[in-house]
Amino acid sequence: MASVNFFLRGKIVDKESTIWVRLRDKDIDISVPVPYLTCKPKEWKDGKCRVSSKKMFESDTETINVRLSKLESEIISRYAVDNPEHESKIWLKEVISPSQKSNAENIYSDNVVSFIEKYIEMKRNQISEATLKIANSTKELIARYVLYKKESNKLYKGLFFKDIDNHFRTDFENYCLQDIYQVSTTYKNLKFLKMMCAIAESHDIETHRNVKTWRFEMDKVLRNTPKSVYLTFEELDKIAQTEMPNDYLDNARDWLLISCYTGQRVSDYMRFTSSMIMEDSEGQKYLEFTQIKTGAKMQIPLLNKVQEVLDKRGGEFPRKISDVKFNLYIKDVCRIAGLDEMIYNGKMMVIEREGKKSITRKVFGEYPKYELVTSHIGRKSFASNFYEIIHTTYLLNVTGHTTEKQLLAYINKTDVEKAKSTAKIFTSLGY
Repeated sequence: MASVNFFLRGKIVDKESTIWVRLRDKDIDISVPVPYLTCKPKEWKDGKCRVSSKKMFESDTETINVRLSKLESEIISRYAVDNPEHESKIWLKEVISPSQKSNAENIYSDNVVSFIEKYIEMKRNQISEATLKIANSTKELIARYVLYKKESNKLYKGLFFKDIDNHFRTDFENYCLQDIYQVSTTYKNLKFLKMMCAIAESHDIETHRNVKTWRFEMDKVLRNTPKSVYLTFEELDKIAQTEMPNDYLDNARDWLLISCYTGQRVSDYMRFTSSMIMEDSEGQKYLEFTQIKTGAKMQIPLLNKVQEVLDKRGGEFPRKISDVKFNLYIKDVCRIAGLDEMIYNGKMMVIEREGKKSITRKVFGEYPKYELVTSHIGRKSFASNFYEIIHTTYLLNVTGHTTEKQLLAYINKTDVEKAKSTAKIFTSLGY
């Protein structure tokens, strides 16, 4: 359940300090200042002003504590309705200061596609790469939906925020189903669209009341979706011991092993160099770097399996290769290593449609395991292999996930595999 707390950052006991608010819930933990409320550290205790009668101005009708109490209630109630997933910090600032309008508010259009385009233009350097990606994909999907509507109805002028109601949602979901989108992908786009409606409303653009009631039961949608594959320790040993026919495959194989024993994203491990390796007074080596996606400063132990790859290459990491080539090469690596077990899962394919433009979608079916290997399998393999061996707290330190819930999304063991691993642990303990 979401919680709201207030605190001060100022340390000078007799100087007014801006009050900050912290919102926490599941994967969200954000703090922003409340620019119109201040308190001296010596007058502050347990999230409140100790001087209960204190006001910001003589003319104020409410004390600071009353305003904080009302603000807390407003944040909790708005959070329950808006359920912001993307740009939650922007959302919180807008709740705290609804009277503070952006200088650019009048340049936003009530046309949804135009609004998202302007949002991307203005926020490009302020939002994460992941948010930018979903913004672009949602904009393109909505643009295709609008074109589809215009083709069937010459009077259709476009999609406007006031038109985004429950009828639109049903029609949009049917369109996505017709275009072979997974329900989870459709929900992801609708959730972003819901956030856009909240931002549009903050700029005095008319929106439909229906959108605030939208809920997305992702757990039910994903319950029967096959989980992504991972490489077991036995398969990794098999890959390491298999001779590759070409140097470029040998190079790709070594990067695959590094990824599976460091647990990092391809954007991070493809930047690894020997200069990032540090050694402590006890001789333990670590990799020190900053994660591209999160900005988190990492220091992870250099495992023996990684050191073996470096020793093979004179202490250096393999040659850098592009993500595209890496994804292609490691499929060949795993094929040559004999990882051809048939698995039910999905892979991206180009679908040709008669009289229509071809589309790329994830198609589920029975595929040999090597065809399902991608650059992200290293992170999934690390999490799955070490989950029942290492305490979650330490595992989080390596992967860089902020919560156990995020980590669990990478754990891809079947119930049988989990049972076997659990049995081995009890056996090792003598039970």
